[in-house]
Amino acid sequence: MARQRDTIAGKLRLVLDAPDANVTPLRSGADPRLVSLVRLLARQAARDFVNAEVEAARRRDLQE
Repeated sequence: MARQRDTIAGKLRLVLDAPDANVTPLRSGADPRLVSLVRLLARQAARDFVNAEVEAARRRDLQE
């Protein structure tokens, strides 16, 4: 049986300390729908970034 390889995803540690969206006051008076959209886009960008980093690490591991 083949030995499982450790991957970068197994070593990835992500620590988030984000306040609850319902508790955070909107000091600027911005439209709450706009704030929600920006948060949604930021989360998606973060996911894309992590996925790209994992894929780049996987490619580096294959080259070695």
